[in-house]
Amino acid sequence: MNTIRMISANRKRIQLLLICFSFLQCVSVVAQSGNYQVIINKVNQFSKPAKILSKHVDATGNGSAEFTNAKKQVLRFRLDHHKLQVQHGGIGYQLFYYKNDYLEKIQTFDVNGKLAGEAASKNESGVVFIIEKPDLYLKKKKLIDDAEGNIDLKDDTNEKIIRVQLFDENNMRIPEFQPTYISSKTYWNYNVRMYWP
Repeated sequence: MNTIRMISANRKRIQLLLICFSFLQCVSVVAQSGNYQVIINKVNQFSKPAKILSKHVDATGNGSAEFTNAKKQVLRFRLDHHKLQVQHGGIGYQLFYYKNDYLEKIQTFDVNGKLAGEAASKNESGVVFIIEKPDLYLKKKKLIDDAEGNIDLKDDTNEKIIRVQLFDENNMRIPEFQPTYISSKTYWNYNVRMYWP
């Protein structure tokens, strides 16, 4: 009888420890996102509440952080001594929109959370990705995935698999003389957020 009571008591202790551990993990996630709440709140297009997706910040407050939300958006930014770091062209944030694990759109914002164009290219603040040949892209994607991105895939831009539409700081489409296409590997890199402004 004493053995049964001891087992029951130990079970209750273990359950209590697991509950405490889960609670501490939740508090930790909330505290970590709370540290950056002022920074992420500046981008109104990023839906809240949010949680940390990844954070690579050293003890001096330098590095990068990514947040995600229920809408499958990913907001990322870099930090310099715990403050938002301004990237090339005055860009402070990148916001990635996903649907079914595929990147649909990227927008860039200044330090105040307003759309900001990338002056190094066509001054676009938004890029929309349209996969015109999904079956062909899936074949290319499998090759890239199998190599974990470490593959020199032949530039397939001329196969017109993925088209992009560019938008300016007023969220107006930038006119083009002809459609613009990118390679499958370039799209894959955007999809896994390999590119910084």
